Amino acid sequence: MTKLEKINWGAELNTDLVNDAVQTALKTKKLFRYQYKETTSDVTHLEKEITEYVNCKYALAVSSATNGIFLALKACGVKHDDKVLIPAFTFVAVPSAVIQAGGNPILVECNDQYVISLGDLKNKIIRTRPKFLLLSHMRGHMPEMSKVVELCKAFQVVLIEDAAHALGVKHNGKMAGTWGDIGIYSMQSYKMLNAGEGGIIVSNNEELMWQCIHMSGAYENNYKLHMIEGRGGNKYRCQLPVYNCRLNNLSAAIARPQLQRIENTIVQTNKNYMLFKEKMKDFKEITFPLSDQYLIDPTRLENLIPEGVLAGYTAMNRPVRDSIQMQIDLDEKCKLSLLHLCNGQNIPISYLGGTNNANARLFWNWRFLPYSIRYEDICKYTKSILDNVFDLRLPLHFTEKETLAVAEGFAAFMRRLTGKEVTLK
Repeated sequence: MTKLEKINWGAELNTDLVNDAVQTALKTKKLFRYQYKETTSDVTHLEKEITEYVNCKYALAVSSATNGIFLALKACGVKHDDKVLIPAFTFVAVPSAVIQAGGNPILVECNDQYVISLGDLKNKIIRTRPKFLLLSHMRGHMPEMSKVVELCKAFQVVLIEDAAHALGVKHNGKMAGTWGDIGIYSMQSYKMLNAGEGGIIVSNNEELMWQCIHMSGAYENNYKLHMIEGRGGNKYRCQLPVYNCRLNNLSAAIARPQLQRIENTIVQTNKNYMLFKEKMKDFKEITFPLSDQYLIDPTRLENLIPEGVLAGYTAMNRPVRDSIQMQIDLDEKCKLSLLHLCNGQNIPISYLGGTNNANARLFWNWRFLPYSIRYEDICKYTKSILDNVFDLRLPLHFTEKETLAVAEGFAAFMRRLTGKEVTLK
């Protein structure tokens, strides 16, 4: 059995997988995407491969998902003081991108499934008359997207999907990030593609994509090097500010082999999640998301993904569980004890409740926003849910051994706190 103290929770890059691609990229001596005039850069290849994977027309790789969100907001027309709705449960970078684009974020309640409340979304649309919804699929959780799209169309709200956490997540047959006018994925180290840092913008809207291309840093005639249909790029030449948030070829070379195996990675990640969850089945105090119903029995997973197939898994709904969210019904003292026990035994879990919690996902901590926007009672239902949530990453390099050790350790702590104490070996 793997001992807890020996587990590495860092984002380990699979160097065996990416080494050949990295060495090939280095041998070209060309790290800047626009150095490739006659041939195709790794960045351009990555963009094409992403469009094939998520089934959309256009993609643009950029230096981070946050910069991708910013460019998307600007391309969609966000101007000074424009209202932009965002879920109350998201990462601090999301309201930050809205501020950077000149907009004013307005928080919308989330429900106990960690997704935006459709009722509060409709109320906020009617009451505040926003032009934009920046919808985060936090931790890969998605609402009923057909209803979100219907609301946005009815009230002429532009839908921007922050799918930073949701590459590979499928809902009603469509990939996260492809439901709205434009979507963004992340390639930061703790995401499904680990390029260290990076983001990818996707869209089926040629006009939005050309604007993003120009603003990302396709100055002068470099826009002509993008593999995108149509001739619309010329009309934005010299018409838009340039923010220089391009992706480099080395980062793209690291990401591409991972994309080729992403379905295999998702299978292993979901198996790890289900193994952890199975070990918690005796604890009525723990509630997992309802969307777990779409996870397939791990005994059936081995034969689903042929080696090397890019998008071999064709389920209509498919979560990607590279992290665990649990609502745990214990008193505050026990929850703090659970947090202390976990962190003391190398299980770096986050507790979203308690006092003096500086977690960057808690909206009341976003002190760069006016108090009237972020005070705790502005989305009191969201806060009441988060007050019981424990959040644990499952690193992509975890095997069954690491997952089992973590699950058994966590279960031992739960037994201790619920009156069934055992000694952790």
